[in-house]
Amino acid sequence: VTRFFEKTRGKALSITWLGLSAAEFILPILIVFLLIFISWRNIWFYISLFVLILLPIISFSLIKKIKTDSREISKPIKEKANSDVKQWKRVETLKDYRFYIISLNLLSMPSIATGVFIYQSYILTSKNWGPFIMAQSFMVYSILTVITLSISGFLIDRYTSRKLLIFMNIPLFMSSVVLYVFDSPFSSFVFMGLIGVTNGFANVLGSSIWAEIYGVKYIGGIKALTSGLMVFATATGTAVFGILIDK
Repeated sequence: VTRFFEKTRGKALSITWLGLSAAEFILPILIVFLLIFISWRNIWFYISLFVLILLPIISFSLIKKIKTDSREISKPIKEKANSDVKQWKRVETLKDYRFYIISLNLLSMPSIATGVFIYQSYILTSKNWGPFIMAQSFMVYSILTVITLSISGFLIDRYTSRKLLIFMNIPLFMSSVVLYVFDSPFSSFVFMGLIGVTNGFANVLGSSIWAEIYGVKYIGGIKALTSGLMVFATATGTAVFGILIDK
């Protein structure tokens, strides 16, 4: 999607993330409902069957007619000549200081949010909230993610990702303040909602900003690198959360 779209890249990317947001809205409530009459082990068993059997069939049926030609190949030569974006290779990207500044901004969201999701039982216990508050809060998280996805796609196409990046983590910071200051169960909805706002921005910016700065010809290699960094950040963030909780 990042390679195929240019003028409407933000809107296109925001649409592709709606699937994940829909799942984040539906699945927590669905799992809580299923736990009434199905054990959690059986639920995981059925999920694994779906992933192993049905998901590959669905994926294959959707992608078998897709052509892999990028816009570099399909767009007219005249239009290509007007593009002022240099096509950076991954080695060149690693030597650019901007890559590390942008990565730190983008990686804060998955690092902190994963820590929250992993240790949500600790949060529930320390705040004396009911066992289903976080699951219900995921609905607000997902709704605001979807709303932000729609808005961010429009804003990116209008103002560019570079101008929006500096605002991305403000809601995430505010969510941390809410969690620290307030103990009311209602604050859980505000807390998760603010994370959802940053998540909506982060999902779209995480793809569009690399294309804006480094071009799309080698975007696969750059995205592979940033995805690896994201996995490292989430693992490190979870470990840091655990150490701090023990202290």
